[in-house]
Amino acid sequence: MNYLLLFFIGLIWGAQFVLIDFSLSIYTPEQLALFRTLYAALFLIVFCVLTKRKRHTRSMIVWLKVIVIGVLEIVIPFTLVMWGQQFVSGSMASILMGTIPFFTIILILLTGIERATATKFIAMMVGFIGLIVLFIPDLIKYGMSLAILPELAILVGALSFASALIIIRSLSHEDSFLLSRDAFFIGTIIMFAINLGNGSLNQLSFSFYPFIASLLLGIFCSGIVYVLYVSLIKRAGVGFCSLSNYLVPLFGSILGVIIMNDHITLNMILACVLILLSITIEPLIRFWCGKIRC
Repeated sequence: MNYLLLFFIGLIWGAQFVLIDFSLSIYTPEQLALFRTLYAALFLIVFCVLTKRKRHTRSMIVWLKVIVIGVLEIVIPFTLVMWGQQFVSGSMASILMGTIPFFTIILILLTGIERATATKFIAMMVGFIGLIVLFIPDLIKYGMSLAILPELAILVGALSFASALIIIRSLSHEDSFLLSRDAFFIGTIIMFAINLGNGSLNQLSFSFYPFIASLLLGIFCSGIVYVLYVSLIKRAGVGFCSLSNYLVPLFGSILGVIIMNDHITLNMILACVLILLSITIEPLIRFWCGKIRC
């Protein structure tokens, strides 16, 4: 059952890039970010009501952290990833977002939340090499021009999401579902203000399939998957659940090829392998050392 949950989490998060491609056919990145956060917030509100979860009184500092999480985990990544994916394939976007654990390792080392080890440093260097491999063709072709801005935007989105995870660690006493609900609610308010300010709400159009794609993106890829993720943590622990990060670029690339006819290049495959390796080095070494002691 645990492996089945792990599989579905990786599959759902990997599928988000295909759904984004469908949705962007009629929605702007800002509009899609608004609808995704809105649908996720509504789902989590209903879920928390049905499960009768009650929030404890929060201090002003905690509320400020929740607001920052809403910006870093929702507003910035959703907007930048959806803007960048107008110009790059879903497969490339999934690989770039697969760098979240890699950025998390860097931030852990910089903030000192966990002890710096040689294994973490090696993992960071392998991931950095993977990013270089991924960008080499475009850097050779375009140099540091505007042509690689979409890829850099997605990469900044991944960094922003990883930064939010560091802040979430400091709120371990918070109920995960209530924290996520409030972060998505705050994200919805901010995205509504952004869309209102740039006039995007006056330019809405409706098409059945992109609408369904955006609905699935919000409910499944932002709402339900979070419920599955927390459930798996409770069943099997954080270490096992973190394996889902390894599946996202894999499923994203596969679905991009099958559904969107994306083209996979050799450097994308090599970069994906290196990025996945960077986030599996530590658990593999820990497992191997445990086997030796046995």
